[in-house]
Amino acid sequence: MTTHLEYGEVTALDHKTCRIRVRLDDRDGLQTYWLQIPQRNTQGTQRRPLMPELGEQVAVLLNADGVGGVYLGGIYSSAEPPPVVDEDTDYVRYSDGTVTKYDQATGLMTLECVGALILKCGGNITIQANQPVVVKAPTATLDIQQVAFNGNLLVKGNVYATGTVMDGGGNSNHHKH
Repeated sequence: MTTHLEYGEVTALDHKTCRIRVRLDDRDGLQTYWLQIPQRNTQGTQRRPLMPELGEQVAVLLNADGVGGVYLGGIYSSAEPPPVVDEDTDYVRYSDGTVTKYDQATGLMTLECVGALILKCGGNITIQANQPVVVKAPTATLDIQQVAFNGNLLVKGNVYATGTVMDGGGNSNHHKH
């Protein structure tokens, strides 16, 4: 069976079956049949990456009649250039503006979410850094039954507490000097 590499524009999406249809301008606007989108894993480990978007320029491998085949991937052009040209950077910008970026030259991983971020884990979570850790937010809530501090606790500002404040020797906040 003879196959041909061709380029076109995504005209239809089938999210349930991970297939697309493509208009081939070099073939007078011929519309392909539903083309499969190859996946990295489909058995025990399964992945479902985002589908191409309507209007996206893509490369397809088609059989001789030009209507059946498989999707190969999106392509950049002079009208739609790559968002990053740094050879050391892996970059994903989602259509809502969320960005993940890794610069392997500096070792910097960045995640910029336009919405919320939820991290769930069935086991322990350990954050280990060789440099100081900084958390910046207007407010923070720790909804934890017990917190253990190993080391000094430095507070800049007021401390408000409800309940009894005890030190290791049994002294409370009600003792007199």
